[in-house]
Amino acid sequence: MKRVFSFTLALLLLLLSAAGCSDATQEPEETTPVITESDLTAIEPETESPTPFWDAADKVDLQGITINASCENYDSNFYNVLDWEELTGERLNDAVYDRNRFVEEALNCLFTSDYGSAVSKLEQSCISGSGDIDITYALMSNGGGLLQKGYLKAFNSVETIDMTQPFWDQGAIRSLSVLGQTFCGMLDFGFDHYDSMAVLFYNGELVEEYHLEDPYELFKNSEWTIDKMKEQIVTVSTDKNGDGKFSLDRDVYGLSGREYNFQPILFTSGVRLVGWDEENETFTFNFMNERLLQVAEGIATIYEEAANADYVHYADYDLGRTAFSDGRSLFYSRLLGDFKQLREVEDAYGVVCFPRYDFANEDTSYFVQNPTTLFLPIVVGDDNRDGDSDYNEIGIFLQAVGAYTYDVTLDEYIENAVIGKGMRDQNSADMVRIMMQNRNFDLTQAFSFPNMASGLYTCIKNNSGYASVGKKLERSFGKLSDKIVDEVKEHQ
Repeated sequence: MKRVFSFTLALLLLLLSAAGCSDATQEPEETTPVITESDLTAIEPETESPTPFWDAADKVDLQGITINASCENYDSNFYNVLDWEELTGERLNDAVYDRNRFVEEALNCLFTSDYGSAVSKLEQSCISGSGDIDITYALMSNGGGLLQKGYLKAFNSVETIDMTQPFWDQGAIRSLSVLGQTFCGMLDFGFDHYDSMAVLFYNGELVEEYHLEDPYELFKNSEWTIDKMKEQIVTVSTDKNGDGKFSLDRDVYGLSGREYNFQPILFTSGVRLVGWDEENETFTFNFMNERLLQVAEGIATIYEEAANADYVHYADYDLGRTAFSDGRSLFYSRLLGDFKQLREVEDAYGVVCFPRYDFANEDTSYFVQNPTTLFLPIVVGDDNRDGDSDYNEIGIFLQAVGAYTYDVTLDEYIENAVIGKGMRDQNSADMVRIMMQNRNFDLTQAFSFPNMASGLYTCIKNNSGYASVGKKLERSFGKLSDKIVDEVKEHQ
């Protein structure tokens, strides 16, 4: 049988890639395409094989070389792991283990992953010239520093890497490429670029108890806005014991969890703090953009006004999870991977995206909070002693792993690790798939513009100070952005 989900995923990625996403804050020229049944039929490959992308991947004999990866220590909250030492009986872990051994045998190579101090190991390998590290799997926010030091090579500069394939995250390529170069490799290899999507978990029983409109239905009907969310937050918030004081450990809140510098609603509303202007080869400073300020002030009506009225609590993340688990928070703002911590929730819960400011702007996407990504060192070894660095061999391996994951292992992740165990209804499963197809990534994180997001956070929290904060940030932004552009040009 054909893998319907894989074909649907392929179609969505291809169409979204064609449509593109604006990384500036202006009105887009194109809109998200509508997927029809005829489109699904048209995209199906002529083969009956359940693994069409793996079938098409190059099966080159890599002559027994070792592909060495440096990785950060495994975080049990999120799936930031590339391999396991042995089979354990856990379905997803075993699927990852089986995938790697299968690819190793098919390509005649060995894959090793070394956990801990991933970035420093990459740096030392480059400084010494040893080329001990072939790829690094670390948080995206490390990229700006590594790039400014001259330690990174663009993935799309490798002849054997084809980043148009759907197992390379097309949202990352659209939103993070600079001067046509892509330094963050969001490949279907690890799964943290899925786990790190910012989502809203919502309590289905509170929706029914307070006779609220279902957030997913509002989303589907193009009515899921900041105003709608605030209305529901205010309706649900209840001082249970009537003492006039709200407390997250006993009262009912409209919203708890993390705020992520308020960027998820910027993304759904089609604006970005920092953009990239390919024509003029420069980063754009969008902090004072009229549309962004309009959206920021709308966000403040939830997080600043509502918080002052004891409807919102985002100061204690873990207590917020407890409140949601105990049925005392309508919405819980966290990353998708947090479903692992919600296994004991007794109330039916669902997942929805963050709301939009309005529907005047058709450009919308879903924010991914500083995911773990692949980095390619500027220095790698020559294990097969052919006189050339092993970039082409690394590329062949990455293409093969991505193709196999897309055809086989990704289904295991989505159906069993996320949707099958975490989401309680089909609407949530559909929501997660929609978000996966239109994820976008933050240039302020990827290229180390750290003060941008925190500056916006301060302004929204106080609902004031945009002009003065923006002026201060603009001065430092120009110097840093020019330095990054110069570094990219030097290594083109």
